[in-house]
Amino acid sequence: MILETKNKTINLIFKTRKIVDIANTLKSKDFEEAFTKAYAVCDLDALSKIIYTLSETQEGRNAFLSSSEVYDFLDDYRKENKVTFNDIYKRIAEALNEEGFFKKKKTKKELEEMTSNPLSTMN
Repeated sequence: MILETKNKTINLIFKTRKIVDIANTLKSKDFEEAFTKAYAVCDLDALSKIIYTLSETQEGRNAFLSSSEVYDFLDDYRKENKVTFNDIYKRIAEALNEEGFFKKKKTKKELEEMTSNPLSTMN
């Protein structure tokens, strides 16, 4: 999955190692649960950590040196593409689903319900 601004192009690379790293960073043993909770409340800190972990340059290196760079990129991406943070989460959720990183493949309706189900944010 490619995210692009006029100053930077990043690839979000979906690998098991990176998904485990995200779950650990979000302090969860269950990636899908952690992602769903973050998506449901549009947690910007979690979004920056997800993008930081998944992103690579065209050359395969880390795309960002710090979380500040991720936040700057997100601001530019939102403005240039006229999208919201929730839209970015949605694109990532669709890609994760397509790549098979949820417990089961979700339908479009099930993906939409990830953010609308109040039980998804409860412990």
